Amino acid sequence: MYSLAAHRRRALIAVALSIAFAMLVLGVGRTIFRSIYLDRLPPGVSQPAATAVFDTLVRFLRASVRALGAVALVTAIGAFLTGPSKTAGTVRRACVTGIGAVRGVALSAGLRLGPVGRFTHRYKPWTGGAILLVAVLVLVTWSYPTTAVVLWIVVALLAAFAIREFLDAAEDGATARDAGGGTGPPGADSMLRPS
Repeated sequence: MYSLAAHRRRALIAVALSIAFAMLVLGVGRTIFRSIYLDRLPPGVSQPAATAVFDTLVRFLRASVRALGAVALVTAIGAFLTGPSKTAGTVRRACVTGIGAVRGVALSAGLRLGPVGRFTHRYKPWTGGAILLVAVLVLVTWSYPTTAVVLWIVVALLAAFAIREFLDAAEDGATARDAGGGTGPPGADSMLRPS
């Protein structure tokens, strides 16, 4: 059992990519079946009516397949980017450096984060978990999530993580790196990690 738990991130990526591939196969299969169904209609059946009936019956299936495929791909990408690979670390550092540059400009212009920055720094893992929980709850409680809904939730999720990173300051006017004396960008390895 421990050997299964040792590679949870890899397993999650593999499962998510498998689900995305299965949704792709299901979508292609539905399209092929639609063509076969419409080509084999009896001579007296109206083609537009049969097409409308078929499309109405599978409308929610098509939307669900696309949405689930998008969720699976986003999950795989997220799991990869929170991992220890060199590519993931480079992406995280680039994001944190960019956000840090924006924060530096804002601080030099007179912005003071004060207790908000200290709170965000102290409870950064908890706020990350809360952001992920809210995103999951929105997705799960959405009546008919589509691919567009999934993508907008991801955009909002990334924006919330960016705001959290922007607000992360151990002291008023100082970033977490300044307070901790680290050499790398502040939170470079934890920007996308909830904990």
